[in-house]
Amino acid sequence: MNLLVDPNARLVIAHRGNRVRAPDNTLLAFRQAVEIGADAIEFDVRLTRDGVPVVIHDADLDRTTNGHGLVESYTFDELRTLDAAARASRGKTDRQQIPALEEVLDAFRDTPQVIEVKELAAAEPTERLVRRFGLQDRVLVGSAIRLVSEHFYRSGLRSCASMRDAMRLLPLAIAGVAPKKPPYQVLSITRRFHGMPIPVVRMAVAARKVGVATQVWTVNDPVVARVLWNGGVAGIVTDDPAAMLRARSE
Repeated sequence: MNLLVDPNARLVIAHRGNRVRAPDNTLLAFRQAVEIGADAIEFDVRLTRDGVPVVIHDADLDRTTNGHGLVESYTFDELRTLDAAARASRGKTDRQQIPALEEVLDAFRDTPQVIEVKELAAAEPTERLVRRFGLQDRVLVGSAIRLVSEHFYRSGLRSCASMRDAMRLLPLAIAGVAPKKPPYQVLSITRRFHGMPIPVVRMAVAARKVGVATQVWTVNDPVVARVLWNGGVAGIVTDDPAAMLRARSE
């Protein structure tokens, strides 16, 4: 069974790697997270101008690299000349390259991976690589973009609910009504959405009634993490996996 879709799990998922100590979405951050003992790593995928899926969160390069402009305006070889750690606010370190998705899947094929696909053009290339490495039972895919989510619903890969589908669960959760069996396996939600508090524990309870696991992002407070786990949340997505692992063991 894919650990990432187990409603009874109590997972620590490293958000973009060990983000409190290393530049996010770098191989260094992922290696640190695995060494710490995180149950899974989480990262983002975009597409280069020449169609290579790469691991980076922002649409532009300015926040984390010494480059400027949009990721999609660069070829893969051009992106590889940049330093992905150049502007990291935390985890200052030696030069890091923007990883290719292929590189991450290969290097961490024994580690469960939560992949957020940031654009529709990257959906099919991501699916092809997951299948090529035979990682269907170690990968969970999702997106904030509805069309991307719906692509993965049809793909046969384990997937997260789109934001629209997650919000459809909200009134049922408040009313205590069990939803119908959905096309996704995981509810990936935040505790606040556009400033509005989300009843994540109620939603987790509703989702569990139809075998859907709930993961909550981004949680860095150990007290909050324990409350969520105890309330039925299956996964904590965190910038600080070491702190969450300690919280889970207490």
